[in-house]
Amino acid sequence: MRTKDVEVGQTYRCEVPFSLPVRRYRPTTMGDSWWPLSRLRGTHFPLAVVDVDAAARTALGLVMGAGTRITVELTEEQAEAAGLSPGHGYQVRGTLLDADGEPVELPQVTTLTVPIRWLRPVETPVSPSHHDPTFRGFH
Repeated sequence: MRTKDVEVGQTYRCEVPFSLPVRRYRPTTMGDSWWPLSRLRGTHFPLAVVDVDAAARTALGLVMGAGTRITVELTEEQAEAAGLSPGHGYQVRGTLLDADGEPVELPQVTTLTVPIRWLRPVETPVSPSHHDPTFRGFH
């Protein structure tokens, strides 16, 4: 797509190429998105655009997914009850399990910065070389 065709508030299909040469897709341009996108090579997913950087020809978007990993911040009272020193902002990270010990999936929203050239209208056919990342457990 062209930069002028991308509208904030619209959802597009993002098709991540198989190759992400650093010379072309610099971590300085892609920001914190470079690493997650390197894991998503060869995939397609819906991206809800929230901002467009015309100069960099990138779009900032939201990706909806689901996961079992959670982070819970302990209150000062909980930290004290666990025998921890107060004032350190403790967190507990792990997997959320139900009463039967099975993982529970919760919705997750991730922000990604992607080159506009990777965006396609949702209604256009998916490139046959790209696959849905949920099959590889990325969402």
